[in-house]
Amino acid sequence: MRYICVLFLCFKIVVGRLWKNGIVHYTINNKDYDVHSQDIIMSTLSQLQKEICVKFFQAPLNFNTSDADKILYISNPSKLKTCAPVRYDFSKDIVDMPIGYKCLNEKDIARIVVDMLRASINPSGTSINSYELASKFEEKKSDVLAQKLISSNNRNYINTNYQIECGRMSQPSQFIQRRTFNDSDSSAISLDNINYYSNKLWPLGVVLYGIDDDLIVEKSQDHKRLMEAMAAIELYTCVVFQEYIPEDSLNAKNYIWFGKEGEDMPLFGFGGGKQSIKLSSFLNGAPGHTAHAIVNLLRILGIHMMSNRHDRDNYVSINWDNIEKGKEQYLERSPEKAWIASIPYDFDSVTHAPANYMCSNCDLGETTVQPLQDHLWQRTISMGHRNALSESDIRTINLLYNSQCNERYSSLK
Repeated sequence: MRYICVLFLCFKIVVGRLWKNGIVHYTINNKDYDVHSQDIIMSTLSQLQKEICVKFFQAPLNFNTSDADKILYISNPSKLKTCAPVRYDFSKDIVDMPIGYKCLNEKDIARIVVDMLRASINPSGTSINSYELASKFEEKKSDVLAQKLISSNNRNYINTNYQIECGRMSQPSQFIQRRTFNDSDSSAISLDNINYYSNKLWPLGVVLYGIDDDLIVEKSQDHKRLMEAMAAIELYTCVVFQEYIPEDSLNAKNYIWFGKEGEDMPLFGFGGGKQSIKLSSFLNGAPGHTAHAIVNLLRILGIHMMSNRHDRDNYVSINWDNIEKGKEQYLERSPEKAWIASIPYDFDSVTHAPANYMCSNCDLGETTVQPLQDHLWQRTISMGHRNALSESDIRTINLLYNSQCNERYSSLK
């Protein structure tokens, strides 16, 4: 807030803290909201940006906040039930926006977001409980107006004040809405693919997992790395990882449990009841593999490693003598029906094995996976060392889970 004085008269000038370029980067606390609630929030934000020029993007894992690049944090630490009025603090890098549990519907979420955006325009404005106002003075709307989430007055007010910021907006390529994918690509899935994956995909695209309390309390680096690996997948695909607490009313039969003891590798795909996994091995199991945690999470989802493709002998050779005894199964080829025909072999896939994958002794430069026609060793050095999903990885996951995710979305309508 600034003051300007002219001829001894002082006028108060209200300076807003508009979202830079009209883009709101947000994150949702999955400890406060279950998967269904998160989808309602995300769906509402997606609908809102059709009515106003402001756009909403989930913040990527490596998003750096600053005074100019803030993040909207959607949470409910106080376990609020109703939509209490909020004083939004835009002086901080993180702007808190709580949503009460009784307000987890499109209409109320839209009201809360409008209040937040109005506060970014006029931070000195009085906190208004739009939830109570709307409850007392609900207007009778025509069928056309009922389809809109916000009133024309609010829409015009936001668009007018954000006109300049929205005009600067250019969507960064790295911000991809994680639950958006091209349904028309579903034709790429063959009947053989459908039959092969019929019992391997997690229902609704939701993977349930739990973790030992002591690993959380200790704030271990392993726990942090697991969360980062899950976020890396959630950011670009429609699948979600939902924490499961055994004391909940939900009695899950199939879920992954991470602890200090357990199996080194998860089973492939859905099923198997409760799987107890040793977290340290899950994250660090294969020597030389940079993204071992992500690859194991994809294994849980039912996604084969690229270097296990049915036609991989056209691209790499396997030196079976160098493989650690008992680990040969992890380098066996998967059947042709496990692969989407329109997606080519990808050395840049996060799932591709490194040259020394499952090697018993490769200290002197021996390999287990050797690219063909790689005279300068470029592929030998680079493959297996990506730490993010490639385009083919993203497309594979979203195509395979298209129907499951759409079934989850349909429950919101």
